[in-house]
Amino acid sequence: MKIKIHDITDAGLSLDVAEEGNVIGGLAGSLDFVFKTPVKARFDLTRTGREIQVIGSMRAGLGVVCSRCLKPFDYEFESDFQIFYSLGAEPEREKELTAADVDVNYITGEDLDTTEMLLAQLALDVPVKPLCRQDCPGLCAKCGADLNAGPCSCPVEDKHESKFAKLKDFKVK
Repeated sequence: MKIKIHDITDAGLSLDVAEEGNVIGGLAGSLDFVFKTPVKARFDLTRTGREIQVIGSMRAGLGVVCSRCLKPFDYEFESDFQIFYSLGAEPEREKELTAADVDVNYITGEDLDTTEMLLAQLALDVPVKPLCRQDCPGLCAKCGADLNAGPCSCPVEDKHESKFAKLKDFKVK
């Protein structure tokens, strides 16, 4: 959905948006997750001169793959965010960026695209290595068995030891 910048009044603008996953995913090309539900978001926009502030929240049901056991699972995604925009082209600088410079996005058109905002927040907030549960043991390094189902049949002496296992007996003199 596109929001015309001139529609943002001094009193602000509040929107509730629901975007289908295929619309958001279409902007990205390929994602490490699939959308199980539409992405629902709330945007509160305020404009002061050439500055626009967006305070929002979003939620969606995603399908992701556990980074330890490689099983797909459902992930309920929720995020609150705040984005600052400045109207006009980004100034060309040959100086070090400050924290304030990094927090500002620049707009050169007449509208804001909520779909792009949602995709950017998903890219920032979806875990890079999702886990089906915090204590997921993953797969056996030797035979590849799923350790969530129980111990594998590898002999104890053949199990993969940490590179640092020998240090547990190390004593400083």
